[in-house]
Amino acid sequence: MEDKMWWETHPWRMVQTNLREIDMENMDAEAFAQSLKNYHATVVTLNAAGIIADYESKLPYQKNCEYLHGDSLKEVLEACHKRNIRVIARCDFTKLPKEIIENHPDWAYRDKDGNMLEYNGFVQTCINGEYQQHKVMEILSEVFSNFDFDGLFCNMSGVVVMDYDLNIHEPCHCENCKKMFKGAMGMDIPDSFGKRDAVFGAYMGFINGCARKQKQKMYESVKQIRQDIAVNGFDYFRTECNQDINHLPWVYDAAANSRRLAGRDRRKVVDDASAVYMGFQYRHTGISTGLLEIRQWQNLVYNGRLSVYTLGTMENKKDPSSVLASKNVFEFFEKNESHYMDHSSAAKVLLLAKPLMGRNDPEQDGLTELLSQCHIPFDEARLSDFSVEELKNYEVVVMADVSDIPEELAKAIDSYVEAGGKIFATGKTACMNRRRQLLEAPSLASFGLEKVEEVKQVKSSILEFSKEDEEIFLNCKEEKIGNIIPWNSFVTGTLKEGTKGYLHLIPEQPFGPPEICYEKEVTDYPGVVEYSYGKGKTVFAPFELGTFYYEFGYENSFLFFKDIMEGLFEQKELVNTSPMVEVAITEDENEWIIHLINLSGCFGKHYFKPLEFKNIEVNFNGDGKEICTLNGGKIEKTSTKITLDVLDTYEAIIIKK
Repeated sequence: MEDKMWWETHPWRMVQTNLREIDMENMDAEAFAQSLKNYHATVVTLNAAGIIADYESKLPYQKNCEYLHGDSLKEVLEACHKRNIRVIARCDFTKLPKEIIENHPDWAYRDKDGNMLEYNGFVQTCINGEYQQHKVMEILSEVFSNFDFDGLFCNMSGVVVMDYDLNIHEPCHCENCKKMFKGAMGMDIPDSFGKRDAVFGAYMGFINGCARKQKQKMYESVKQIRQDIAVNGFDYFRTECNQDINHLPWVYDAAANSRRLAGRDRRKVVDDASAVYMGFQYRHTGISTGLLEIRQWQNLVYNGRLSVYTLGTMENKKDPSSVLASKNVFEFFEKNESHYMDHSSAAKVLLLAKPLMGRNDPEQDGLTELLSQCHIPFDEARLSDFSVEELKNYEVVVMADVSDIPEELAKAIDSYVEAGGKIFATGKTACMNRRRQLLEAPSLASFGLEKVEEVKQVKSSILEFSKEDEEIFLNCKEEKIGNIIPWNSFVTGTLKEGTKGYLHLIPEQPFGPPEICYEKEVTDYPGVVEYSYGKGKTVFAPFELGTFYYEFGYENSFLFFKDIMEGLFEQKELVNTSPMVEVAITEDENEWIIHLINLSGCFGKHYFKPLEFKNIEVNFNGDGKEICTLNGGKIEKTSTKITLDVLDTYEAIIIKK
């Protein structure tokens, strides 16, 4: 049996402590390590080098902390290791003190006018400068040759052009960048990130390539010292749940981060750090405790790991509320490790989205909300990290406006459908090429469109139910929903023979003044297209259903989606309870776990203690030999159903195989 590295077997309950330089003034190594142990942490991230070194560095281009009067960094590591707490070195090479840059001006980022980017006495460095390309490797060698760190996390690694006021600056125009880009692409660097053209596309490809090479170089540098050092981006994968003045929290942030990165089998070690503070400007003030607890339950359920991210030590908080909110989840995980470490997802639905540079896609996020609120367990992936081998695990694949599908992947998806798989697609899925140009025919042969005609921009169009449609869309019928809004854009085309259509399009109509707000034209063009292909089928809603729901959250879109999943795909909800209960299912060779997370304390951007839900019915067909819970709930089982007596914040229902 192949030996595994520590990060593959060590239970991951991470505390990232961004130590301020003054925290080293009275550092008590034993007390610091014991505070982590009391919190049930098993991994900690500590400041080591870069902006400020928390040890006596011998390198002239590192500024040593001026407050090294307490216990040393080495003593902190020893105290943590004594308690079986792994320690990851946090480094940040994106900034240097101004006095160092003054002696090495070619190390700095420059705008098109040659200006450096300075913030509070620290200057942004360039990824292609001498410092990041060579001096960083010397720093890493000093750190890992002299300290017994277990891992490396490089904060803000890659290309950083945002300051702490969240201003986005232009691409770097230092001499190194200009020379390299000109040599590689024969072009001049664009002046901003605002213009999306061929030059910008070439630049982004170039600079992302620079970032990849730099990360690979750092990885190889560290692994030459010791193979058992866990490096972020290779051995484990850090992401973050945070918020700021221009980025409001989303209740599914942690769930989405964990699902996308950890994958179905959860073999990737994902460190989804939940920031406890409100943003850069308010690092000393905690976020809502209800939100932080939700994030920890979601990380545990979808990733099997926990992570909290704070400023300073665990003991010196002016506002300890948010840190304390995670502690009970850390303790719960410690008591129940065996049920989370080696489980994988048992979901039968996959949400597949287009690749993005950023983290947020409103179509994907809206469909995430819909699937979650319909109580349909699902996995999540983006096209860029997706393997076609995964298709065999799923009964239904939901494609979130995946407009450009590479030819080989399109063939694999068609084969999946032909063999009995099912696709639900929204927006412009399969209708465009990589240049965002409309295709003559969809890239998926399994689609019910023969030809693609146009993408209509719609503002006041509606999709109307017929009497026949009502027998499929039963929830909409019961609530007397008469029509659905297609929102933003709508794809039309020629339908293949044998295609079934549901709803019909009423095109643009006047929306003011109210005296003339009535329809003057009704078409036969369907709002949902169903097509049988081999043993499987595709269902296409040619508009941005997810985006509209993400923006507005109207009930008619929710019921419409629920009817599609129930009526056309036979995907019933796993539990009968409020949409504000999130549900997932995982398994190993011995058991299934049905996870319930109570989100009822969430009201838009407000998060409070959740309400209790009682007598939750679970629709599960597995023939369990034994059923129990992990968090205090009581189970009643009959021949047809399982009932949970009460749900507080979280419950795990164990069903033995």
